[in-house]
Amino acid sequence: MAINAYVAESNKGRRIVYYYRRPDIAVTNHGIENAEGSYFVRDLDLIKRVRIDAYPARRAALILGAVELVLAVPLAVAYGPVALLCAAIAIAAGLGVAHVIDSRHNPRWMALSAVHFGEEITLFQSCDQQEFEQVRRAVIRAVEANRPRY
Repeated sequence: MAINAYVAESNKGRRIVYYYRRPDIAVTNHGIENAEGSYFVRDLDLIKRVRIDAYPARRAALILGAVELVLAVPLAVAYGPVALLCAAIAIAAGLGVAHVIDSRHNPRWMALSAVHFGEEITLFQSCDQQEFEQVRRAVIRAVEANRPRY
């Protein structure tokens, strides 16, 4: 399914198909242009998706919350206070809710990287998953358009 493919004619009579076009990136059937430069698709190798956790402290808080819950259960059983167990469950639930809320407000950072003449470059990066997937699909279409036909 093409996403609003814009077709224009170049000066040389070669047809250029825009698979994705925004001010910060343009993906055509010939190449990719971003703020860092222009790259022909045929010159790009190892195009891959990179996902980066924006906040590693969130993962540490979840791990420590789980450790706290695991430690609280035997202590509550050994010493008998139900309040300790309830407090540990409430803290663990609070950490889980905080994680869900934070992940909605601070999504992961996603990037498309490639190797261009031996140097790794970033083609596109975003924390908006929908926009990132649109660009990724456009790059896939550009790569498929440049495959040699047998």
